[in-house]
Amino acid sequence: MSFSTISADVNPIISEYEQLSLEYDKQYLAGNSVKAMSIALEQLNMDPSDSVAFMRLALSVKESCDQVHPYFNQFGSNDEFKSVTSLAKLVIKKECKISLN
Repeated sequence: MSFSTISADVNPIISEYEQLSLEYDKQYLAGNSVKAMSIALEQLNMDPSDSVAFMRLALSVKESCDQVHPYFNQFGSNDEFKSVTSLAKLVIKKECKISLN
């Protein structure tokens, strides 16, 4: 007799990241860009190379340009997601007149 098992071992970091992604979506769609930006920063603190979280930050930066810092240049990936990182930097440049090169 064989039993199939489903692992209950869910990586807590992935689970937290997914929860933050869902919360970001809610806040962004509700127009709460300040809260959305803080969620994106929390994700970037988990993984600074996360280009998707960097794009989330860029999309929510509109009302928070005073919160953009030059060290944000370290965020995002320079490998297969380099184009997402470049696009996020372009959005920040357009919205905040800050170049992150």
